[in-house]
Amino acid sequence: MKTDKGKKNKMAKMTTVGAALVAAATIVAAGCCDKENCTAGEAETHATPAAAAATATDPNEVVLSVGDAKLTRGAIDADIATILAAQGADIPPEQLDRVRHTIALQLAQEFLVEQTLGAKAAALGYTITDADVQAREAEILASVGGAPDAPKTLDELLAKAPLGKDRTLARLKASLAVEKMIKGEVIDKDATDYAADAQKIVERIVAENAKVLTDEQARAKLVEFKQQLDALPAEEMPAKFAELAQAHSACPSGRKGGDLGEFTHGQMVPEFDKVAFEQEVGTVSEPVKTQFGYHLVLTTKKTPAVEAKDDQPAAPEKVQASHILIKTGEAQKVPELNEVVDFLKRNNNRQAMGDFALACIRAANVEATGEFKQLLPPPEEPKAPAAAPAEAPETPVETAE
Repeated sequence: MKTDKGKKNKMAKMTTVGAALVAAATIVAAGCCDKENCTAGEAETHATPAAAAATATDPNEVVLSVGDAKLTRGAIDADIATILAAQGADIPPEQLDRVRHTIALQLAQEFLVEQTLGAKAAALGYTITDADVQAREAEILASVGGAPDAPKTLDELLAKAPLGKDRTLARLKASLAVEKMIKGEVIDKDATDYAADAQKIVERIVAENAKVLTDEQARAKLVEFKQQLDALPAEEMPAKFAELAQAHSACPSGRKGGDLGEFTHGQMVPEFDKVAFEQEVGTVSEPVKTQFGYHLVLTTKKTPAVEAKDDQPAAPEKVQASHILIKTGEAQKVPELNEVVDFLKRNNNRQAMGDFALACIRAANVEATGEFKQLLPPPEEPKAPAAAPAEAPETPVETAE
């Protein structure tokens, strides 16, 4: 399938707000992480040491603002110092600059989420109860449990938060409010009927499975086709070959009567290549086994190699061929209809959640400077007309590059 570049950029930007939608990550995002959560590998994906060092500038510089709410360089540096005071001994010196930069981005991201999605949740009246906190407490403790020194209560866990219990708990509650809002405004309002699309997917899998035969069955089917073709006058055989390809070939080229066009040595898998080049034009091969299944190959044209001469460049030998492909192998598992419905709903909701979050951020008058600009959402793009579905490759017997 073709990749929608705009969508990829959009989803990349959505990673900046994703943490707010995963409440179990809230404690970590607030700085209550251990060595595994603050790895150098994660930090290296964000910036170089030089970029991190460049953040040591005017403490009054506003690096991120949402309306009247401002986040200064000094506030970020103070939080980084607090976090490193608690965990700095665990960070190798050569990785310290990268870790500083990673933490700075996390803190700025939290501020952005709090002032946009958090504010939107509050404006819509989503509040958090003690029962909500207790339910999340059970989830968090289950996720960090198992170790001998694992905390037994949320209070124990919050007591280890470098930025303080009250601040970390407030952010946990804010993330829960965002979750409630997302559920109420996006997931619960999804009235899409996915059953029809799910049924089409199941039917397509069943249809594809019907084309997958055992080696013995596939070979026998092609032997039968070859017998039909060999019994015809030479002038009638190509049309019958195309008819059989259209009706039975598992290759997309079947729509064109099996025609693969011209190709040179090495463009097809070796077994197919050998037959197509060695047999005479107008000849139908015996069944040929490749990694894709069994083929009947009809060579329709040969073009000899040309040596370079004067201004004419050299050209390799070429052939043009058609084929009928019968797939072999194991059939796909046919999923239950409700499994496909759930899959489609999750995918659709994931996209809708991203769109909702981006809309909240775009509407909030967000400004950023320096390295924090990467937290801004991309400009809203005009909706393009729906593209036609991408077609499958025409030559499944081509070799992988």
